Amino acid sequence: MRGQDYAVELSGISKRFPSGVVANDRVDCRALPGQIHAVLGENGAGKTTLMRILAGLSVPDEGSIRIGGAEVAFRSPRDAAAAGIAMVHQHFSLVPALTVADNLALGAREVGAVLSPRRWRRWLEGQAETLGFEIRLESPVWSLSMGERQRVEIFRALLRQARILILDEPTSILAPVEAQRLFDRLRELAAEGYVTFLVTHKIQHALGVADRVTILRRGRVVASETSSDLDSVEIAHLMVGRTSRLTSPPRVRHAASHEPVLEVEDLCVPPLVSPFGLKGVSLRLNAREIVGIAGISGHGQDELILGVVGQAPVVSGTVRQRLEGHGSAYVPEERLGVALVPGMSLADNLALRNFRRPGFSRGPFLKRARLLGAAREAIERFSIAPDDPGVPVEVLSGGNRQKAVLGRELEGRPRLILAQTPTAGLDVATVDLVLRELIAQSAAGAAVLVVSEDLDELLSLCHRIIVLYEGRAMGEFEASDENRGAISLAMSGLEDRREVSVGREAC
Repeated sequence: MRGQDYAVELSGISKRFPSGVVANDRVDCRALPGQIHAVLGENGAGKTTLMRILAGLSVPDEGSIRIGGAEVAFRSPRDAAAAGIAMVHQHFSLVPALTVADNLALGAREVGAVLSPRRWRRWLEGQAETLGFEIRLESPVWSLSMGERQRVEIFRALLRQARILILDEPTSILAPVEAQRLFDRLRELAAEGYVTFLVTHKIQHALGVADRVTILRRGRVVASETSSDLDSVEIAHLMVGRTSRLTSPPRVRHAASHEPVLEVEDLCVPPLVSPFGLKGVSLRLNAREIVGIAGISGHGQDELILGVVGQAPVVSGTVRQRLEGHGSAYVPEERLGVALVPGMSLADNLALRNFRRPGFSRGPFLKRARLLGAAREAIERFSIAPDDPGVPVEVLSGGNRQKAVLGRELEGRPRLILAQTPTAGLDVATVDLVLRELIAQSAAGAAVLVVSEDLDELLSLCHRIIVLYEGRAMGEFEASDENRGAISLAMSGLEDRREVSVGREAC
């Protein structure tokens, strides 16, 4: 294959950070026109750094980039955008309070000096029809599902004439139906000659949609093959560098008790994140039990968790927690900025629950040595990398941030654990660690409530699954029955199954 036949060529890319971490070590990665190219690897393997270099967000220490056979040097995202490259990040950059049309106007050259809302909407409607996108232009972004928000991000990239798309963990927040819709759209774009780099930890998604797969481990390429030449077992082995159990998810095997730990009755919470809020939901969670909350993102899951933890106004209903002298743990969806404090060290973030505990302070003074020792224990237990307690928490990869949150929250054997999308964006090894830890905590007596859009994960992890749709509980299912069809229907609001609570029209 001649160099000019490639749409994108990354050759000998190396990137080292001041901390001494080598993110990329002489990486080669190439894509043909109309190709979907998956980039796989464990968290911290260097895949996102490589794509940030292609997007102009980071400058390589060594190596070269060619677009359409011509060598380029990107010093900023503007340089990459001029070359037709756009990156859709794992955490979206849309402004929730603004409408979709207003978000698309931000930074758009077509707007001109003065924005005419009517003319702008007409232009957007024409572009959406031409590009084959269904976009709710007048809706505020906060009211959209995660799948809709992602489509807006991709639509914005295409409006800016991007022909090379980089999608960072695009399916980590999507329900199965939305993920399939994304894959269908990517195939349509590929047929029109667009190139898509898909950064993902989900092996089956990579095999299902990608034409080619490049696997990174510790900053180096360990394989780059057509997807038809690899299977999930080979990929898992290449990603972690050892024979492992990671191809089959851990499964809950212990029986739940009948001792209630959390009781929620007719809980109504006004819309905070979703457009629906929570409408009269009831549930009971017992010790030694894991209950999953399934549903398409934005259907009341956030309001349920925020109502339980006391961070949301409750219109009506009750929440009772029977902790009996034990604490609770909360693993929120947003890691950096909610679960972890940017600007603080890893050690200080791990110590946030210990400041007031006996043995960690004397009067108003902290026992820094004791706090540091506890941080080192958590780092070792959860294999957090880098293992330097003094490193700023924001330099950690997504998976290592999540391990830091778990290391802090699960210390001391909490009686109640609330976890929102605890494995979103994590590699297979870290997913395995997180799920096994939740199962172990439950087997030791904790009651665990897990919100996830990954149905396969919930079926292996949970005793029971409750489906939310438009803020109501659509049904309750025994996970051991593995009734995927009925659960998927309930997630789409198409069928009620063994209703667990009746959602009310008004709360």
